[in-house]
Amino acid sequence: MPAISCGTLLSRDWVLASSHTDSVALEAMSCHVARSRLPRSLDSPPDEVLRRIFDCILLSTDVSHPELLIASVTHHWREVALKIPSLWTTVRIHHDRHISVLGDYLHRSQNLPLSIYIRLKAFRYRFVSDYMEALDLLIPHVERWRLFSVTATNPVLHLLCTRIYPLSLTGLENLELVQSDKGQIQHLGPFIFNPSIFRTLRLERTMLYPADASLLSGLTIIDLKQSSLAMLDEHKLLSIEYPTPEPRRPSIKALAHLELDGSNPVTDLGLPYSPAFSATHLTSLTIARLTAPSLDRVQALSRFYGTALSGPALRYLAIEDIAGHALVMLLSVLRTMNFPPLKRFALAGIDTAGIDDRIMAAFTQGVEELVLARLDYKPLLGRLAVPSLLPDLTHIELDGVRVSRASVVSRFVDK
Repeated sequence: MPAISCGTLLSRDWVLASSHTDSVALEAMSCHVARSRLPRSLDSPPDEVLRRIFDCILLSTDVSHPELLIASVTHHWREVALKIPSLWTTVRIHHDRHISVLGDYLHRSQNLPLSIYIRLKAFRYRFVSDYMEALDLLIPHVERWRLFSVTATNPVLHLLCTRIYPLSLTGLENLELVQSDKGQIQHLGPFIFNPSIFRTLRLERTMLYPADASLLSGLTIIDLKQSSLAMLDEHKLLSIEYPTPEPRRPSIKALAHLELDGSNPVTDLGLPYSPAFSATHLTSLTIARLTAPSLDRVQALSRFYGTALSGPALRYLAIEDIAGHALVMLLSVLRTMNFPPLKRFALAGIDTAGIDDRIMAAFTQGVEELVLARLDYKPLLGRLAVPSLLPDLTHIELDGVRVSRASVVSRFVDK
């Protein structure tokens, strides 16, 4: 049987499906069918071929509810889709979604791990009972929660998390909590995690604490935006071993990726800031918009910088929009460092006047990619005429434009 072109497959059933997705997703599906040499009718292709098509749709980032798209193309597609539990493991709860469909998803997904996304960006009192009804349906399946992501206003986020605190999140790998309004940063918790499973944490305009510091030991990715470093301060974490005669060691032992954006140390009259993480396995570090309006904050950032920048495995380093005392302290710490070879070093929106030969000497073991944006390039690039400086440099990018080392030397050195 001859292959059918992609255009031929845009039949009545595909047109009906177009209300659920865009032309990009439809083209991907129809081309996949064409490569499979299917007959023109889409009602009865082999189930194995359908499963491959479903896999393509699930991988598409252009479809918001791929399982519903799949189940709405034809009756046969729906029958096959309902027999595939993996299609129904992503649960989405938002303002315009009927809670009644949640029970169907939980039933169809059988015992597979669940990815739960709650998006409630507007606070609506009349929907509070619906939120609680959704949680009442989800809580009996808590052992199946693999990913739990909430974006909500301050009161809704607090309300939802209050219901979750007593639960043992034994299967949770990824947690994301985003406060969508400008309310005060909440410290949510205590949460109960399985340290051998819990791996990824992202917090925006909020903060959490575990029931015990040791529950964070397996975290490999931490992303904090407009939050605080309270969770990364060992002295501010609850611990069943506290007080101890010996200084506490960092609880977060496996951290590989750390991103901080406007998340600053919390200082008080208690113990000084003590990093709650080890940099032994830290591969990538991004620090942006950190501030130090007080001496206590400067000292706390000094301790944080010293730990975060000392990792022997560090390969990706990005520094963005840091100024004032926070930048002065950062440059001071850099002058004492000796970095391992870096794959990528990115600087954006900082004053480069303070970057001297001592700081450049910190990177003598090599940088492969140098990415610069929104800053004065000359203090950095003016040194590239020295062949021994950054000899492994193969990629230079200035404000999104790639340039050669030779052109940099000609532009900034030969003048």
